[in-house]
Amino acid sequence: MSTPASSPTSRRWRRPLFTLVVGALVAVGAAIPTSGAILTDAGTVTGSLTTDILDPPSGLSAAPSGSDVNLSWTASPHPDVSRYEVLRSTTSGSGYGPVGTPSGTSFTDAGLTSGTYYYVVRATYRNWTSTSSNEASATIGGPLTSGPHTCTSNAPDTGGDGNGYEVAPANACANDSVFAADMNSGTSTALSCGSIRKDRHRFWGFPFGLPGSVSSVTDITVRLDASLDALGGTNRLCVQLSWDGGTSWTAAQYATMSSAAETTYTLNGTWGWTWTAAQMSTSTFRVRVADASNITTRDYLLDYLAVTVTYVP
Repeated sequence: MSTPASSPTSRRWRRPLFTLVVGALVAVGAAIPTSGAILTDAGTVTGSLTTDILDPPSGLSAAPSGSDVNLSWTASPHPDVSRYEVLRSTTSGSGYGPVGTPSGTSFTDAGLTSGTYYYVVRATYRNWTSTSSNEASATIGGPLTSGPHTCTSNAPDTGGDGNGYEVAPANACANDSVFAADMNSGTSTALSCGSIRKDRHRFWGFPFGLPGSVSSVTDITVRLDASLDALGGTNRLCVQLSWDGGTSWTAAQYATMSSAAETTYTLNGTWGWTWTAAQMSTSTFRVRVADASNITTRDYLLDYLAVTVTYVP
């Protein structure tokens, strides 16, 4: 007798007609999804992300001193700055290379050869570096110039009619076409700049601000913007310089006035004297102007008196 087809001993198990896909149950014939399910943890919290800027230092200045350049600047306002990076170049605006990493707001770049050097400073914190400060420059070995500078004080000197530029003499200390005037230039027709019979006036208080390390003064240029009431005869502007407050004077230089209209005249050189920085201070340096004409009634008008100093630091 044969065993029935439904007997447990002859039953076969068949595979199920579905497939388990991670993250989703996909029915037969359905499209495959392009993204999976996202598990959200309800216990997480939100936060914020902030950004910050490492502020650069400011107010960088550079001052030559012999073969050194002394740098100083205003600190970065950022509280996390740990030190600064000083960079130098011989070209303005590019080519900088590091020369020091001070923790304070000053640095001396020492032992330099003659030339002009350009500097910027950056603030640093760990691997974080600010943008550059302003650029500052200094020249080693000179020459450098200071000026033109104008006077801040004046007084008539002895000579002539004794009152120098008697009308508004302070007007010579500004370039504004407002004149100091010497009415009647003297009591003699002699043309000598050293004549005691010529009207003379002294000016001082020129703020040159030369560093104490000046090794030499190579030129002092005196500029005079002057005119006359008329062009007749021979008319000279004579200038002498003093290094000790007016006790001693250099030999005079003069310019012959070529026009009655306002004209710029310049006199320059070392004036036969070896100058020091101390002798160029506002209290020691003097300029004396004498008006030498062979017409005693000649009027001199002085609009502008300025001095420029060239020196080697």
